[in-house]
Amino acid sequence: MRNLTLFLLASIITPSILAQEVCKDNEEKKENLNDIASIAKCTVVANANGTNAEKDAKVVVISRSHQKRRAALNKEVQTASKIQAAEISKLRTSDSIERLRMKNIKKQLNAINNAIEELEINDQIAFDTVEIIPSFPNCDTSSYDDVDCFNYEMQQHLINNIVYPKKAVKERIEGDVWVSFVITKNGDVKGITTSGPEGSEDLKKEAQRVISLLPKFIPGKQNDAHVNVNYTFPISFNLQN
Repeated sequence: MRNLTLFLLASIITPSILAQEVCKDNEEKKENLNDIASIAKCTVVANANGTNAEKDAKVVVISRSHQKRRAALNKEVQTASKIQAAEISKLRTSDSIERLRMKNIKKQLNAINNAIEELEINDQIAFDTVEIIPSFPNCDTSSYDDVDCFNYEMQQHLINNIVYPKKAVKERIEGDVWVSFVITKNGDVKGITTSGPEGSEDLKKEAQRVISLLPKFIPGKQNDAHVNVNYTFPISFNLQN
């Protein structure tokens, strides 16, 4: 009888002991949060039959320090992202400022170059007084003399490129447009100016357009040095009745 009683007590107590939580109680949870083994939550699931409870028990734990470290890591990532965004914005702003600065520098350089070019152009010799006149590229091998070849090439250029403005035709505007320009010591055409009768704005624009299409010249010479040469001539716009 005594043996039976001990067996029953053992049967009742054993499952209870085996099903106890393996985690520490609340008092024992006052561990150091920096300890990776610190436990914020513990769940024990025991075998319902009570047999082999120790083997079948499942322990689920969540580490407080793991949570804390993950939160800190997320915060560091967010901070790094903000810093990166700020740096990118700073670089973009800096790049915009640099581009604007370079644009202003180019503008200033162009203005200086134009001013220098204008001063150089003002130092010019008239076409009919220069020792060696500028010439079209084709005149280098032409059988014509220099002046005749120049005039012939200029005439051909006008015939092939000039277009009578439609508005001028409609309004019956005609007359002579005087054109003046400089063939620089580099052979470029610069400083084109026009003058004409009243109401001839379209004719003057067309004359300026055609002159701007002239090819690069062989520069004129004075005292065996290339010089700027001024050339002036009229372009006649006439309408047939």
